[in-house]
Amino acid sequence: MNQEMNQEMNQDKSHQPGQVEGAPHTLPDGSPGFVLAERAGWHLLEKKAEAVIVMDLRGRSDVCDFFVLASGQSHQQVKALAKHVHQELLGFGHRPKGVEGMNEGRWALLDFFDVVVHVFHTEVRHYYQLEKLWGDAPHLNLDPAWYALSDTSGRHPELNFTTPAGPERTG
Repeated sequence: MNQEMNQEMNQDKSHQPGQVEGAPHTLPDGSPGFVLAERAGWHLLEKKAEAVIVMDLRGRSDVCDFFVLASGQSHQQVKALAKHVHQELLGFGHRPKGVEGMNEGRWALLDFFDVVVHVFHTEVRHYYQLEKLWGDAPHLNLDPAWYALSDTSGRHPELNFTTPAGPERTG
């Protein structure tokens, strides 16, 4: 009887994007930190960042609530990605409390209090494997299709998601 009840309960569970079994939070949510992380992800995709993800560290870290991780293929791209997201978020009133590695092009870190943006050279990201270090954290893969969803655009009415970041973009 207990086995049957457990099977029924497991079948009734619906999993939301980014949800991890037993996690207190699911992604996406409307928290200010998530909205900022999502915005940072968009600006990284505007400059062709790869493997952009948001990790929910609430309840796992005292340092911040969210990591945004992104990769660039060259030192120049990593620098350009970091500078672009920095400028775009500054323009929207978000001043980082700390910035590291913006001129080196290997690993840039922008600390926006609740959100820490990590922009890696692909090889450096593979070496440090932050995704594995925080493997139990809920995470959400961001790509241009994510920003086409009405819920996403509803959280960011001031951004223009009609021109997706990606290969088809000409400007």
